[in-house]
Amino acid sequence: MFVDPAAPVTGSNLPRIRERFGADVDVLVVGAGPAGIIAADKLSAGGGEVLLVDAGRAHTVRVCPVELMRSCLGCKGICNVISGFGGCVHYGDGVKLSRFPSGRRLAELLGPARAARLENEALRTWLGTGVPSFRGVRGWSPFPVKDYPVVPLTSVEVMAMLDRMHDRVSATAGLELRLGTEVLSLTPVPPAGWVARLRDRRQGEYLVRAGSVVVAVGRRGRSWWHRQIRVLGVDFAPPVPSVGVRFEMAAELLRGGAAVHEDFKTTLTRNGVKVKTFCFCSGAGGGRIKFTDYAMEGYTLLDGHVIAEPATDATANFALLAQLRDDDGRPWDTTRIETDLLTPYRRLRPDRPGKPVLQWLPDFRAIRLGCASVEEFTARSGVTPSVRDYRMANLAGILPSTVRTALLSAFDDLIGFFAGSGTAHEEQVGVIGLELENTWDELVVSPSLETSVSRLYAAGDCAGLAQGILQAGVGGLAAAEGILGPSVTPMTEGIAG
Repeated sequence: MFVDPAAPVTGSNLPRIRERFGADVDVLVVGAGPAGIIAADKLSAGGGEVLLVDAGRAHTVRVCPVELMRSCLGCKGICNVISGFGGCVHYGDGVKLSRFPSGRRLAELLGPARAARLENEALRTWLGTGVPSFRGVRGWSPFPVKDYPVVPLTSVEVMAMLDRMHDRVSATAGLELRLGTEVLSLTPVPPAGWVARLRDRRQGEYLVRAGSVVVAVGRRGRSWWHRQIRVLGVDFAPPVPSVGVRFEMAAELLRGGAAVHEDFKTTLTRNGVKVKTFCFCSGAGGGRIKFTDYAMEGYTLLDGHVIAEPATDATANFALLAQLRDDDGRPWDTTRIETDLLTPYRRLRPDRPGKPVLQWLPDFRAIRLGCASVEEFTARSGVTPSVRDYRMANLAGILPSTVRTALLSAFDDLIGFFAGSGTAHEEQVGVIGLELENTWDELVVSPSLETSVSRLYAAGDCAGLAQGILQAGVGGLAAAEGILGPSVTPMTEGIAG
């Protein structure tokens, strides 16, 4: 049952939850991204009464002004890129689906047979019978490239996939979708389960009792989940965070990498710093950069999406991330990230603190601001940025010197292979920031993704085990099976990859 927050309240469409505040549901699923959608679908198919909530909007209205070459407006505190039905799968964008062994730690937790079965089930749930062909490494590289099957989907395919899942959720008995609804707190009530305090943007706060809770929040819920697991006493290990930048250039300069693997992923160590490629966006039509706004934290970071439809004069991009460790090898904590990175980052743009900035590669290398406007950057580099909402700033100046040196060293080695060692590229590249990744706490979970707190499950990015759309779906299915118990009938049909 889909509940439109804007619909008038009448006798025919009054939602069950609004009719009986405090009513019991079997499972509350927090977050309507790839993990939450599939978990809720599986749970309701197993006979459960499920409430699926998300702070964001319907998939068809998740419009981002930045993609329309306008300024980031923050979407009233709920960024359309990282919240709403579909989560990281954004209506109108292309995506890449990757299979195991991408997400290796999740696969190891589940075991080979179960991981393969749930992966196939996640694929069939998202795509039906129209599963495309996946490809792994296709050529030689001087760098160790992670080999896993991947396939890019076009924007049309993504829209069809989301429409299909939305129709399925809306038609499922026992499953209620509430958008525009955020979870303020979770309180265990042994042995009955949980009480959740929810807030609807239009109707205010209310309580829901649930036997189990599946938390499947994405980036918009990261800070909330960070606080919740500490309040609830969930066992976890702190992450090893990474900071980085995104390099944007003409698509032909990255064709060499895309010819090897469509999600070219490698890890290099430069000057004692571990550096990895991330979110390689060089499809048939290049790739676009997206803004991810963390309104409550006061900053906006970056994301990249592949464009699978062929295009001419396209730009492409990829990120390099460097681990953040102190001199003794210990990961930076949130306090140091805030003090030494995010606070200086906000100061780079006095007009709109915390919004992304652009720097010409020669200036980034020299730690200066010579190219002073986006128009000058375009004239000197020949590159028209894929979004306009930048200001030129000395991004290099806020990075630790060891990180900056390692990023440049890794970039120089990689671009020499991607573009060809004889290709002039120095003046044809923009450096954009900030990128901040690997900030999810790594939870201690069972093979059913139950946390150390009874009847509390975590699936998707927020478990701290794996990233990826299919990997999130697998996590959602594993959590659902754990709640439903051993009577679940597994899907045994194989899917060719």
